[in-house]
Amino acid sequence: MRFVTARMSLWSGLVGLMMHVSGLAQPPVSDSPRPAQKGLSFYLENARQTSPLIRDNQNQLLSNALEAQRLQALYTKPLVQVTGAVQFAPIFSTDNGGIRPELNSNGASRYYGYDLAVSNGGLYQGLVNVTQPISNLFRAKAFAEPFVVASQIGQTVIGLGQHDVERIVTDQYILCLQDRLQVQYTDSLLRLLNEQRGIVQKFVESSLLKQSDLTLVDIETQTQHNLRVGYQTAYRRDILELNALSGLADTTLVDLAPLQLSLAADIGPLESGFTRRYALDSLALLAQQTIFELRYKPQWNFIANGGLNTSYLPDLPRRLGFSTGVSLVWTLYDGHQKRLNSQRTAIQQQSLGNYRQFINTQNRVRRERLLGELSGLAERLTVFRQQLTGYESVLSSYRRELLQGQLSIINYITVLKNMVAVRRDMLLLQSNRQLLINAYNYYNW
Repeated sequence: MRFVTARMSLWSGLVGLMMHVSGLAQPPVSDSPRPAQKGLSFYLENARQTSPLIRDNQNQLLSNALEAQRLQALYTKPLVQVTGAVQFAPIFSTDNGGIRPELNSNGASRYYGYDLAVSNGGLYQGLVNVTQPISNLFRAKAFAEPFVVASQIGQTVIGLGQHDVERIVTDQYILCLQDRLQVQYTDSLLRLLNEQRGIVQKFVESSLLKQSDLTLVDIETQTQHNLRVGYQTAYRRDILELNALSGLADTTLVDLAPLQLSLAADIGPLESGFTRRYALDSLALLAQQTIFELRYKPQWNFIANGGLNTSYLPDLPRRLGFSTGVSLVWTLYDGHQKRLNSQRTAIQQQSLGNYRQFINTQNRVRRERLLGELSGLAERLTVFRQQLTGYESVLSSYRRELLQGQLSIINYITVLKNMVAVRRDMLLLQSNRQLLINAYNYYNW
């Protein structure tokens, strides 16, 4: 009678264990309140806002816009300047005998000092000068073009920086989810072992099982406790690294929201975000070549000034006036520098084209590799599902054998643990699938 009662107790315990195992595919439910979940978008937004590289490039965009405005003012707006000069060149005259100093000589013929034909006795100036470039709008546009292209390059660099940040943060987020999954499954297995120990304890007390069976359960429980400590340490380490990558100063453990990534549509022959920079670099070279060739175009300036300009101090009240005119600068020959610079620009553009083609080929091969890995991973998931079906069938047979006293509970629990491990590995494989999808989407951009 005692044996029958013990067997019924065993059956009741196994039913409870099976109900527990059937829920292991989902995270364990806790009655205690859980902190608010933080999703991937929260970390990505913080990473974008705090990235110094992205901020630096945004500031560079503003700097380029201001420089373009400055150049337009330089080549199209008049330049108004005030100039002044006072210069004394006294002489010592010996006309009419003796030596007499003269600050402004009125025609001395015999004297010591600077030649009056050179110095005129001094210089007294106070002028307002105006210089206005003529038909120079095309120059303003040409000199501003490199900064316009630089702004476009800066926007591309910002986009690439954000893209890199998104991949790094997403990978770290998935790694944190993996760590948490390990902790959750270890907790589930520890609960399973505690329930198992209670059943084995009753059978040991009834002399239906050996003390060594109970010892094996205790050893396995200690092993899982050690593993849990390692998984929890890894989870905390990776959460802090996720905060560091996102620019967050928070050091508390948080609950992460689940993540389900999907493959982005293949960009095909479209311009890749990785190669757009090279196309803009080519435009920048053309802009620099255009600027270089401006020196071979005639440059006209209208000039004018007005004010005081004299070299004889007594005539100062009558020497207020103005002048006006035009100036011309036109380079006619400089040793074929225009042709040489054009050849140099063409060579540099060829190098940029080589980089562009190489990266396109490289990323296309990487995408094919990742698709192949995803296909192989899908096959492995199918095998895992088949294994789970097989384990459930075996456990169904083991239950009948246990009721008939033909199987040890340790063998049953061993198979049960193996099934739990397969479920855990299957979900970890699904996490690896998320990493592969994230990598594919990174290169498919």
